[in-house]
Amino acid sequence: MAVAYSYPETFTMTQLKGLIIRKLIHLFTGLLIFILTFLLQREVLLWLIVGGSLFSFLTFNYKKFHLLHKTTDASLGTLFYPLGILSSYLILYNMPILYFQTSLLVLAVSDTLANFIGQIKKGNGKVVILHDKKSMHGIMGYVFSAIIIFYIFLPARLTTDVFFMATLVFLAVVFEVVSWRGSDNFTIPVGLAILLKVSQTQQPDFLFLFGVLLFMTAGSVLLYKWRFLTRFGSFSAWLLGVYLLGVMGWKWFVPVVLFFITSVVFTKIHSGVKKKKKESNGRNAWQVTANILWAVISSALFLITQNEIFIYFFIAFVAAVTADTWASEIGPLFNKRSFSLADFRTHEAGITGGISFFGTFAAITGAFFISSISYVLFFGEWNWAIILLLSFSAFLACFADTLLGTFVEDKLLEMSYFKNRIYPEALTPNDVVNLGGSFTAFAFFLLLGFVF
Repeated sequence: MAVAYSYPETFTMTQLKGLIIRKLIHLFTGLLIFILTFLLQREVLLWLIVGGSLFSFLTFNYKKFHLLHKTTDASLGTLFYPLGILSSYLILYNMPILYFQTSLLVLAVSDTLANFIGQIKKGNGKVVILHDKKSMHGIMGYVFSAIIIFYIFLPARLTTDVFFMATLVFLAVVFEVVSWRGSDNFTIPVGLAILLKVSQTQQPDFLFLFGVLLFMTAGSVLLYKWRFLTRFGSFSAWLLGVYLLGVMGWKWFVPVVLFFITSVVFTKIHSGVKKKKKESNGRNAWQVTANILWAVISSALFLITQNEIFIYFFIAFVAAVTADTWASEIGPLFNKRSFSLADFRTHEAGITGGISFFGTFAAITGAFFISSISYVLFFGEWNWAIILLLSFSAFLACFADTLLGTFVEDKLLEMSYFKNRIYPEALTPNDVVNLGGSFTAFAFFLLLGFVF
């Protein structure tokens, strides 16, 4: 937990005392682990960190430890803290200890310093990226102290690389300010650990990566300002863009961007023609995730295995969600009526489970559009057989989504989990249906490939 959070604007004396105690405990715990890195073998230190993590989790809900753990009931910072340290230690376990020491001190020292500086009231602006409030004074204190730690502990060959340092500092700030209920206690050490690990094992182009970070940050801010996405939705898009463009490469990024751009355009056209009231908040993180989760998993599996079958899965998944979105937005524009799979009668176009001629044509076109462009991007050639296989798999997945929407979505709405969940970032039955429908593109591709 750092800087200023989603706590009340003013603390009671008990809350303020608890906050100071907790931050001091975090500071001294971090410094103690730092000292032990010089004195203990790695295996012994690992077991000590595991033991401390278990103690934190086991005592979290006990009232006698309330002062140790909670400033407000919404904070989970003292659970994220040991989990973050443990995870970063495991990530960097086989690397020189100085890398773990770096991530640990940024969490223990810079984060704590940011919290105390963040209590300064005069001229101290507030910013909310996800959920927790952050102060500008605290952020500046965090940045300067983190830079000092980087220069003291990291090798000169890294600190003299301008773009590595720019990327490291930029992401360190992101790990701090993008916080939900104290989750920065996890994202700071783990995020730094991953970046330091990648810098040694993958040796990425940090000039390119820094450019990607700036580009995606500007893009996600605009998407939020223009209300295409909610706060959490824009952050999800930022993560997705950084991963696909910065880690996987532009070939993986372009199909997703084409899906998103065409979806926004057709949604705007649909809303304008039908004079539907524009949604004030935009798409949330669950909607972004439901549309692209399986594609991201496929790309990650390709990264691990280098098996091109996962490229086909990726294309099929993106083509499937494109087909579904095009059908949903274009179909009602040209058809006043649609055929319902629920009762086999015609109803007003746009109902859940409805099928129309132009909606079906739009689904086929969207599936072919993404499949053909993506295949040429990845393989540099045109192969009718595989492109049609991908397109038809995506179209069938779109049809499966329609079936799930017809027969499953209403049943999900009756579940206690989904009742009365109306806040903007909630998971909805439609998100679950979209996840299930797009997943079938994988099954249809394998099935059709086996048959033909």
